[in-house]
This record gives sequence, C-alpha cells and structure tokens, in this order.
Amino acid sequence: MLGARPRSRRPAAAPAASGPPASGAWLYSPRADFWVVAGGGGVLLVVLALVLQWRGDRELSAADVLLGELHLGATYGAIVRRRLWRWMPLDVLAIPLAILAATYLLMGNGASLLVTTAVLCLGAWHRGRQNLGIALHYHRRAGGPASPLHHWLLRAAFYLPMAAAVAYYASTAPTHEGDEFHNLSLGPALLWGLGSAAAIGVLAYLIWTVGRTASPDERATAAVHPCERWLVLANAVGFASAYVLGAWTSSFVLVLALHHEVQYLCFTYAAARRAEALGQAPAAEARRLVRFALWPAIGLTSWAFCWWADLAALDPFLTAGLLGHYWLDGRIWTARARRLGAVGD
Repeated sequence: MLGARPRSRRPAAAPAASGPPASGAWLYSPRADFWVVAGGGGVLLVVLALVLQWRGDRELSAADVLLGELHLGATYGAIVRRRLWRWMPLDVLAIPLAILAATYLLMGNGASLLVTTAVLCLGAWHRGRQNLGIALHYHRRAGGPASPLHHWLLRAAFYLPMAAAVAYYASTAPTHEGDEFHNLSLGPALLWGLGSAAAIGVLAYLIWTVGRTASPDERATAAVHPCERWLVLANAVGFASAYVLGAWTSSFVLVLALHHEVQYLCFTYAAARRAEALGQAPAAEARRLVRFALWPAIGLTSWAFCWWADLAALDPFLTAGLLGHYWLDGRIWTARARRLGAVGD
C-alpha cells in the first residue's frame, strides 16, 4: 500500500466554490476573520490571558483538551476528504507510522525527556507555521508577494518571535505543562538579543506594509491583505504571552493553545466549505457541518476511550498522535498538497 506515487493519475479539479465571497478575499467575512482567525490582532489573546489570571485555568484546560482532539480530527478529515493518502503516501502514512514506532521506542527506553522536549519545540514550530500558513492564504488572495522583500519580511515576522519565545521558555521554565524536559542554558544577553531581533523583525514588516495594505475587494493589483498584518501581530502577542509569561506560570501556554485550536478549526472548515458546491442555505450548511464534524468526533471519541482505559501502554500512542499531527499539519497544506488534493485554494 505504500508504493510509489502513481505517475499517470492526477486529481480532478475541485468543484466551484460557493461558500466564501466570490472574490475569496476572506474565509468568512472581514469582521469574523479579524476576531476569530487573527484573534483581533492579538487582542483576543490578551483577553484570554486576563481570564486565566482572574479565573484560573481549570475551565480552559478542559477546553484545551476538547478543542485539541477536535483539531486533530479536523486534520484527519482534511486528509480523507482530499484523498491525500493516494497522492502523498510517504507523507500521510509512512512517516506518521515511523513517528509512532519511534515514540514507543524512546518512551520505552527511558528517553521520555527527549520526547517531551520534541513536543515542546515541534509544538511551537507547528503553531508558528500555522499562523504563517494562514497568512499565506490571505497573501495569495491579495496577489502574492508585492516584492521579494515582502516574501522575506513576512517569514521573519513569524519565525523570529517563535524562536525567541521558545529559547526564553526553554531556558527559564522548570517544566513544560508539569513534565520535565531538556532545558536550555542560554544567558540573559543571548535571550535579550533574540528578543530584540524578533521585535526588529516584526517592526520592519509593519513599517514596510504602511500604505501597502488593501483588501483584494478594493484593489485588483498585488497588495498586503489586512488579515496578513493582523496575523503577524497576533503571532507576536501570542508567543510573548504564552511562552514568556508561561515560563513563570505554565497555564499561560493555554493562551496560545486555545486560540490556535479555534483558528485551525475555522480554517479547515472554511477549506471544506470552499471545496463543496452545496450552496449557502441553512440546510446545506447543516449538512456540510455534520460531514465536517465526523472526523473531529472520531478523534474526540478515540481520546475518550484512551482516557477511560487508563492503560500506560497507550501513553506513547497519544504522544505519537500529537507529534504525527504536527508533521501532518506541516505537509497537508503546502502548495504541493493543495495541488494534489485539488483543494481549490
């Protein structure tokens, strides 16, 4: 089943989109995209942080577990809907199985700290990469990069805050959500240098985009989509609040995790909505939502079974599922995967 990719077969073109606006400039609408997808440019993340400080993290921890399993199921749903196992068998079958085997091997031989460190680092990369990937969605809708400088500034504005926040967290937090990991020992001077580089990267991007921001609904030529800028701000605020504050109070990691999960569910639903020609009537929307919810529900049910069984042998399985999810999310939304899966993006 894991043979070479067929050379003579190509996926058919996706059906005409009917869900989003005709221009495709927004996933839902300017207001919904601003608050839900981009977290209000970081404002929603600040509010979540204040709620954590005021109410504690018990309720948000439960929400994180539930949304995280729905998030994982949405990834499987996207793979099944687009039949990516036919076009990318190495990416969506072979490598996740290898991750599963490696996780059992490491955790069964006393290398749990290494696995936890991998979860920390890959989880941060996964969240930063998701923010960049959604920004690139808007980037394409606005006509692509306005210049080569735009291409590089956008990536620096996402990756530099991620790297700086993880370096700070890994050097100062005693545990990661209660689990020990291989800490870094970076000195204050280096941490300040990384933080300064991140701030400079974000400011350089924001300054360069002044006067270049316009919705594709308003301008036909290449421009900077406003949601792209909002996502840059939300990414910077998110990593600062969840990873820098999280080094002192581990529950602050939930700030980034919760928005990340809601954001991904909204994005994957919008992708499914775009690929189906069911119209926008309430009955059609309900049918679409039921189909979309199938795999997230399966993911949540499987987690509930593992939790109920309470078998130590299932712990590596759940951890491998998380690491495999990080891998899959980094592969199934690339330009190649969109082309092979005929998402219609």
